[in-house]
Amino acid sequence: MRKIEAFRAFRVAIQDPARIGDAAVYKSEISGARARPEIEAELQGLAATFPDVAVEPLLRLPRGTIGREYAELLQANDLHPFRISDQLEREVLERNIFMARYALLHDVYHVLTGFDTSWAGEAGVWGFVAGQRYLWTYWIASLMSCLVYPLLSPWRALRIWRNAIRGIRMGRRARMLITLPIEQQWARPVTELRAEYRIEAADEVAIPEVVPAAA
Repeated sequence: MRKIEAFRAFRVAIQDPARIGDAAVYKSEISGARARPEIEAELQGLAATFPDVAVEPLLRLPRGTIGREYAELLQANDLHPFRISDQLEREVLERNIFMARYALLHDVYHVLTGFDTSWAGEAGVWGFVAGQRYLWTYWIASLMSCLVYPLLSPWRALRIWRNAIRGIRMGRRARMLITLPIEQQWARPVTELRAEYRIEAADEVAIPEVVPAAA
């Protein structure tokens, strides 16, 4: 797909609320942003099974599971899962699977890392993905969060900077999350996944122990 074709497709998709995910993928197609080659190679196996996440079933999982905590985070912040429609060309998704998966998992990262959705929490997540070394532009994004977010929330400037540094260190120690099929682990406890993925989480979001869901 040529960039002009991707731009036209982006303009069409962005006007349809059901195709916001498609628009994000077309935007990536236009920019040409790609992860490191070894990461892109690992991601190709996940392109064929890109999930369609439904919130309601996740809310019925026991508290403390990754699926339940993720769904509650979305609900509390009036957010919606990242979705890809059948109208998106398969080859476009495969070329941009990194950006598609990051958009899918960004809010999951908040749960796994323990950073909340405040400006300070976002700085922590940007630090985490920079530490994971997906692509060099995320280091720029992390730096910008340290410069811009304190202007938006000056009374939390110190916390923003601390979270960014902590996120970078956390990301360096952790496994390469973007290549892991986390969306197949919804019923597992957050604490269990953190141990498996080598994430020493922040304590901004309390994760309850897993208890059976109400009947």
